[in-house]
Amino acid sequence: METDREASSSEAASGLHKWTGRIARHPRGVAQGIGFALLAIIVLQNFESTSVDVLFWTISELPKLVLIFLAMIIGALGWEILRRTWLR
Repeated sequence: METDREASSSEAASGLHKWTGRIARHPRGVAQGIGFALLAIIVLQNFESTSVDVLFWTISELPKLVLIFLAMIIGALGWEILRRTWLR
């Protein structure tokens, strides 16, 4: 009876060792997998349409994901312009 328990625990330990060894050998792949999963969660949560009021303009029925992407692009362009003017 004891040998069955020892055998099953050693099999579980060897299976765990295989996964920890794989993670240790490929940390970039694990990080990419986690990043992809987080990106998928963010995309799936932001499909809802919304409207935005900017001064007298109204942008309606635009998905939140598009708004987030546009804000990122505008921010990156603004940062690049400021960075280039400050470094002159």
